[in-house]
Amino acid sequence: MSFEQWSVYNHALIPNIAPNIVPNLSDLDNPEIWKREHPLFARWVTDWDCGTETDWWYVIKDEKFDISELKSKRRYEINKGRRNFLVKRINASEFKEQIYEIQVDAYSDYPVKYRPCVIKHEFFEFIESWEQNVVFGAFSSTTEELVGYARLNQVNERFIEFLVLKSKPEFEKQGVNAAIVDGILCCLNEFLAERGILCDGSRNIKHETNFQEYLIKYFGFRKAYCFLNIKYRKPVDFVIKVLYPFRTLLQKMDSNRIIHLVNGVMTMDNIVRNQKRRK
Repeated sequence: MSFEQWSVYNHALIPNIAPNIVPNLSDLDNPEIWKREHPLFARWVTDWDCGTETDWWYVIKDEKFDISELKSKRRYEINKGRRNFLVKRINASEFKEQIYEIQVDAYSDYPVKYRPCVIKHEFFEFIESWEQNVVFGAFSSTTEELVGYARLNQVNERFIEFLVLKSKPEFEKQGVNAAIVDGILCCLNEFLAERGILCDGSRNIKHETNFQEYLIKYFGFRKAYCFLNIKYRKPVDFVIKVLYPFRTLLQKMDSNRIIHLVNGVMTMDNIVRNQKRRK
């Protein structure tokens, strides 16, 4: 069986359809799905954009972007990015070396506990798999160097995933990230005006970042609240039950790479438990 609505990412079964659609949950009752890459748990959401504040959300843009509606300070930052960078769609395969350098430079700013190791030839192969994605590049207006990129994936006619944005840290003060997001939104304005959804992903558990808050503050993204659901494979469910009383202690050891990953799962487990208590 292919289990077409599910894929394995970071040791978890994640729906590969838009989160506003509930996947085929009967797949999780089939033992074969748990044998494919041996995921530790499955994660999905229900009650998408329920209108009530919950502990789980996706950050989305579902209205046309209009820079004139922003406060002057925010308009200044975006216009600075527009002056300093040219943002346009690119063929990622033609810029492999530059994208690799951007990736390495961006990861150098990550905390060690979750800093990925980028292997050049593997990353080049990964870029080749982006054929179905839309990639935007940010070029310096002075040097014409590619200094940032973003990758998007159109899940269906009404839903686009904002998969990743990476830039060289030394260009951030010049507004490269603002330029990239602005360039994307300008290209997608017709799509957004017709009630399309650009989604930056779910609540961030693993990484320490303010990017989603930045999108909300500067570009009018908002939180689409929903309910988190988790199903563990055996015996992972038992391990989580044993570790749960020690979650506060584990947080104190979060600098360890493995414990940091465990803490992410424990955080999600706690969210699910709290949801059940409130219902």
